[in-house]
Amino acid sequence: MLKYIAIILIEILFWWRLKSDFSYKSDKGWRYIRLIKILLSLILLLAFMKLIFMRGDIALPKNAFNEIFFGAVAAMTVSSGLFYIIFSLFRLALMTIFRKSVEWLKWTNIFITSFIIMLFIYGYYFGRFDIKTERKEITLECPDQRVDGLKIALISDLHISSFRNHYNKLSDAISEININRPDILINTGDFVSYGWQELAGCDTLLRKARPLLSAFAISGNHDDCSYDTSIDLGQQADGMRHVDSLIKASGYILLNDSSAVVCFHGAKVRLSGIITRGHRFHITYGNANHIVENTADSALTIFLVHDPVFWGKYKSIAKAANLTLSGHTHGMQVGIPTFHGLWSPASLFYKYWNGLYEANGRYLYVNRGLGTMSMAERIFMPPEITIITLHCKK
Repeated sequence: MLKYIAIILIEILFWWRLKSDFSYKSDKGWRYIRLIKILLSLILLLAFMKLIFMRGDIALPKNAFNEIFFGAVAAMTVSSGLFYIIFSLFRLALMTIFRKSVEWLKWTNIFITSFIIMLFIYGYYFGRFDIKTERKEITLECPDQRVDGLKIALISDLHISSFRNHYNKLSDAISEININRPDILINTGDFVSYGWQELAGCDTLLRKARPLLSAFAISGNHDDCSYDTSIDLGQQADGMRHVDSLIKASGYILLNDSSAVVCFHGAKVRLSGIITRGHRFHITYGNANHIVENTADSALTIFLVHDPVFWGKYKSIAKAANLTLSGHTHGMQVGIPTFHGLWSPASLFYKYWNGLYEANGRYLYVNRGLGTMSMAERIFMPPEITIITLHCKK
């Protein structure tokens, strides 16, 4: 409830500052600014009404998408509104002190606010579908040189309802995976956002992925259906079983606190999955101890764990794997270009939030995910397919 009050308050203050800045209605451009702002306010109202009049379970794809559509519109309103309000009040303070209108600051405020709005429009219509294929070469200490050249396709965080009305974009991602002919396909969880209904019917689409050896997956913290607060614990358990069944129907071997071995050129590669549960920053992990005990007979060990925090929190366990693969962070779906590459607010909350990390010869790769959660936006933080080729030190 508080977030809705905050959004309404910002919307009211936004209008107040606009009317104050353009108190002379004959100001050039005012009619266009007012028209655009009315349109944006109507879109916010429409998104809110979609939530108010939502029928059925939130896990229905239409309803799940309405949540992130509202999130996108609300994020645009809050971001642009806060900037305009603060900048406008700053201009007002300067006018009071120096007794000058400082007109150029008014138009600078309009320009930057418009740019922020355009970024969100781009992120909704284009950014969230601008899937990038990242290629990484990782050289490991391998007791068996036969694993050299193993190719892994890594995806994560489909939040599959976020592709509603655009499942062709997900189909394109699967085609891109097949073009790269990976030996192994790995999905590190969060197939859904709220419940199994989002995944129902999409298992046939996901099954079109064709790795040369096999496909493996783990459950993410959204896959236990606990984000649907309208259902009880028994219904959550049933929903989780449905999600697990649909993941398997999608062509994956599900490794929730379990392991599997594949042979690559005669060498054993062990894949061990660790389940992730919980909300936001209160995450728990499954039992990984029994997984670690069975790594000695393998030429290579790969851990699958949805939340990369595990890698730093449980170092004694994580070091048993040559490579750990994760997702979860989405790069917070927003990046800011800098001279040193992309910066994201995700870096304030996660030590490991995107890309490749190394410690004592052990590696972690964090995938940005394919789908979206909270808001149907990706701004300078594109969805990702990772193609990892492993090499052995000679």
